[in-house]
Amino acid sequence: MNIKVGIFWFAENILVFKAQSAIDLKPDQLGFIDSTLQHQVEWEDNNIYQLFSLMLDNTDYYNFPRGRVVFNVDQNTSYVYLDKSFFNIYGNILWQKLLKQ
Repeated sequence: MNIKVGIFWFAENILVFKAQSAIDLKPDQLGFIDSTLQHQVEWEDNNIYQLFSLMLDNTDYYNFPRGRVVFNVDQNTSYVYLDKSFFNIYGNILWQKLLKQ
C-alpha cells in the first residue's frame, strides 16, 4: 500500500495538492508521519496552482482554504487537518445535502 501525506488547497473550485510517499519519511515521537512540504513555498515560490491550470499569480497561499494530510503509523490511520473556513464555506451545503437524504 502506497500511503501519501501532503498539503492541499481548494481554489476556484479545484483541489490543488502535492503529496509525498509516507514510506520515504520517518514518524515523529508520537508516530505521525508528516510531509516536509510547506504551503507558502509551494504556492508562492513554486506556483503549484499552475499545474492545475489556475492563473493565480500574485495571490497569497493563505487566501484559499487549505489543509494537510498526515499518517499515524501506530493507528494505521490518516488524519486530515482542514482550515476552519472549509466548514464555513462548504459546511452549510454539505449539511443541507445530508439532511435531504
